[in-house]
Amino acid sequence: MRNLRLRIEYDGTEFHGFARQQGTRTVQGVLEHALTATLGEPIEVVGASRTDAGVHARGQVVNFRTSRPIPTERLTTVLNRRLPTDLKVLDAREVSERFHARFSAHSRVYRYTLYTGQHPSVWRIRYAWHLPRQLDGAAMQAALEQIRGEHDFRPYSVKLPTERNTVRMLYRGQVRPTRDGVQIELEANGFLRGMVRLIVGDLTQVGSGALPMDALAERLRTRQQATLMAPPQGLCLIRVKYRR
Repeated sequence: MRNLRLRIEYDGTEFHGFARQQGTRTVQGVLEHALTATLGEPIEVVGASRTDAGVHARGQVVNFRTSRPIPTERLTTVLNRRLPTDLKVLDAREVSERFHARFSAHSRVYRYTLYTGQHPSVWRIRYAWHLPRQLDGAAMQAALEQIRGEHDFRPYSVKLPTERNTVRMLYRGQVRPTRDGVQIELEANGFLRGMVRLIVGDLTQVGSGALPMDALAERLRTRQQATLMAPPQGLCLIRVKYRR
């Protein structure tokens, strides 16, 4: 049995998230349907990260097992012919039996894009949060620096059972000004549901002066639940990193 790894990208606008759901269009469901039709056997994929509805990906990683001998280059070509325009395979390769897209991952990198222009843009509406206000990027960066490292990020999560482990390691947080907005990039060993979008929500409050610079660190200390969640369209899974 072969273990194959795919790197995929998708526009999440018309998907109800990554994870398979009965009667709903999801990335996992559409990809498994195309793989099953291509390989002629039932296929189940494992994803590195379960992106929510409306969230995009440029570097999602999945793996699956198959008995078929099809070359990986051929598989990529055939799959992309079957897949819709908002989901494509970037590359495929055979990996060791031990490889697992989720559990073998060292870190995930997410990027959130804010568009701060005065008027909405038809070219931005699917891929950025339109927030027409001035944001202090330096204050936002300082706030992020205070929560780097290992913390219990439960205040920045939603719909999780109390027994769930919510400790995560935030390796890196970067706020970059762009020509017409701000990009926030976070890298961690894993992310809780809603974590990036809730962190971004607080960061915009810091950047606009509505919250003090230490607000994020104080929230983690007091365990007070974050409530301002950034909309999904600004979020994109950029890369999943694996140790060589």
